[in-house]
Amino acid sequence: MPKYYIAQISDTHLFGDKNRKINGSNSYQNLKNVINQVVSLDKKPDLIVVSGDLSQDCTFESYQHLANLLHRCEIKYYFFPGNHDDVDIINKVFDMNWVKDKVDYSFNINGWFVNVIDTSVYPEVLGELSDDQLKNLKNNLEQNKNKPTIVFMHHHPLLLNSAWLDRYILKDAEKFINLIKLNPQVKAVLFGHIHQVFEKNIDGTFYGSAPASCYQVLPKTEMFTIEKLTAGYR
Repeated sequence: MPKYYIAQISDTHLFGDKNRKINGSNSYQNLKNVINQVVSLDKKPDLIVVSGDLSQDCTFESYQHLANLLHRCEIKYYFFPGNHDDVDIINKVFDMNWVKDKVDYSFNINGWFVNVIDTSVYPEVLGELSDDQLKNLKNNLEQNKNKPTIVFMHHHPLLLNSAWLDRYILKDAEKFINLIKLNPQVKAVLFGHIHQVFEKNIDGTFYGSAPASCYQVLPKTEMFTIEKLTAGYR
């Protein structure tokens, strides 16, 4: 099977005003820098996935900026909302028919099964999966048990040893983790939300976060602490 490259971009936190900053960072310029770097890689990614918190102010213009930058890179892309996102506005910009807190979908690509599951409970900061979502995920995994699988979500399902962030861990995360343990074909669970790199292997499944494209926070802290204003991606 030929190699297939996916770039994960997360937590873009865009404003309608391109010059407006979030915690000292120009999120628009940082995302532009990330995309410029992604498209100039020696091996250009086959797919981009943007894993939530697309906008900071939920304006039409902020999502339009995202659309313009993604279209410009000429790479196939998928995205989904985070806790900061208003799906009603996303629908207007991208001509979607998504329903708040229910943006779950899946697709097959290059022999892999990819399942996106919406952990947002807009406008709350915490993440949650309903019983119906877990049931649907279970059915999807069972129906595709012979395919290597990636699960994308916004919120972190594992504790980070960071007091302020762990308040916003995925609610009832143990149910999700136990479901993944029963499905060894799930090779990776990838998420955003935490503005830092986190990696852990559980029973052969890789759990990893993408750094934010706007700014990074210091790991393992009691309080919110910015580490640097530079952009990142996975």
